[in-house]
Amino acid sequence: MVKVNLDKIKELRKEKGLSQEDVAKMLGFKTVYPYHRKESGQQSFTAEELMTLSQIYNVPYENFFILQVAKNETNKREPA
Repeated sequence: MVKVNLDKIKELRKEKGLSQEDVAKMLGFKTVYPYHRKESGQQSFTAEELMTLSQIYNVPYENFFILQVAKNETNKREPA
């Protein structure tokens, strides 16, 4: 399963010296609250928002995704 790497988004924001309020404004939000909900995982980022974040942070949008493997898949053994 592919998931958005919220830790990476937060890390990049801090590296750029931006507050959540700064990024919220760049994404067109009137207040910081909707952005906070997205960065904390309470609400999903849209594809358009992720593309804008990739431009703000000057990184490929692929950097925002991680592959998460189910535990039952990691516990399977290779046949002998």
